[in-house]
Amino acid sequence: MHASPAPRARDPPAGGRRRRTGAQLGVECAQLTGVPAELAERSTAARLVLGSTFNAPDLLWYAVGAGLFLLICAVVPRPSGPRHAS
Repeated sequence: MHASPAPRARDPPAGGRRRRTGAQLGVECAQLTGVPAELAERSTAARLVLGSTFNAPDLLWYAVGAGLFLLICAVVPRPSGPRHAS
């Protein structure tokens, strides 16, 4: 009988993280144009997703949140068992 270690779940590719960060920054920068504010007047969903005004501290808080997430990932050990029950 041959035993091999279970395959480990891979981290999401860096491209996915870059796309999400780009989308967040894109929304913030789009708010400088007034388009999200116009959409927010017509739709509650657009207001919740896009916001309505540019707020420079949001960019700082994105970085703080990402740093906190990385810190948690570095400190909290990953589970060693199977990821899904079969």
